[in-house]
Amino acid sequence: MSTERVFTQTIAYGLLLGVIDAVAGRLLQAAPDPTIVLSLGGTAWVAYGLAEARRTRIAVPAGVAFWVAFFAAFWISARLLIGWNGSVPWHPRSTTWMLVFAVSAPVVALIAQFFGARAAARAGTSATAEVAPK
Repeated sequence: MSTERVFTQTIAYGLLLGVIDAVAGRLLQAAPDPTIVLSLGGTAWVAYGLAEARRTRIAVPAGVAFWVAFFAAFWISARLLIGWNGSVPWHPRSTTWMLVFAVSAPVVALIAQFFGARAAARAGTSATAEVAPK
């Protein structure tokens, strides 16, 4: 798959999940906060999957692109849904919280890339060991 297609799909997934998160939060409990586990888990999923597929060069940028798309879609959707189901505008808990949340995305992507690259290396080693004559 081309790099352009990887980024297009990654951003599309981020946008879709961000909108779903904003709508679900308001539908279920009128909660204005983004789902931290969903956004960072998606970031890790993208980076790990690309690194495991031996695309380590683009794993972290694609993971961060996912997070940015997710957060942008969440923020825009949350703004559009103000007042629906008693929801209120979303505001970060504090500047520190927002900075930690934003810095977490590349850190999570780097960690996931590391583990994905390790998994790819192990799979390559075990595949070579199985084919090698005894």
